[in-house]
Amino acid sequence: MKKFVVDASVILKWVLGDEREADQRTAMELLHAWGEGRCELAAPSLWVYETGNILGRVLDKAAQEKMELLLGLGIKDVELTPEMSNMIFAWMRENKVTFYDAAYLAAAYSRNAVLITADQSFARKMGDVQGICLLQDLKL
Repeated sequence: MKKFVVDASVILKWVLGDEREADQRTAMELLHAWGEGRCELAAPSLWVYETGNILGRVLDKAAQEKMELLLGLGIKDVELTPEMSNMIFAWMRENKVTFYDAAYLAAAYSRNAVLITADQSFARKMGDVQGICLLQDLKL
C-alpha cells in the first residue's frame, strides 16, 4: 500500500480548494483514496496549527467548522524524533527552507512515505532531494 505524508498546502485544499483547479481535484482524489483504504496518510502534528492559522485568517466564522471537519478525519500524527530533527536542520542549512516545511519531508522519510505538497517553492528549493511529489503530478 502506498504511504503518503501530506502538508498543510494539500490539507487546506480539502476544505478551501476551488473545484475548478486541477490540483484541488487531485487533492480530493487523494482524500477519497485514503478513505477507501487504498493508501495511508500521515502528517506531523504541526499541520493542525498551520491549517488553523490559514482557516482563521481567510474564513473567520466558518474556520471552526472547517477545522472540526479536518480534525475528524483522524490524520495520523508523526511525532518529531531526534533523527527527524537532524534531517530537518541539515535541509534548513543546505536548502534554505523552514523548519516547518522540512518537518513534513522528515515525517515522510520516517514513515518510508512520499511527501505530497502543493508548495512548488519548497519542492524547487529542495532540488534533487528524493521523496517529494507535487500534488499536480500525483498519480494514484
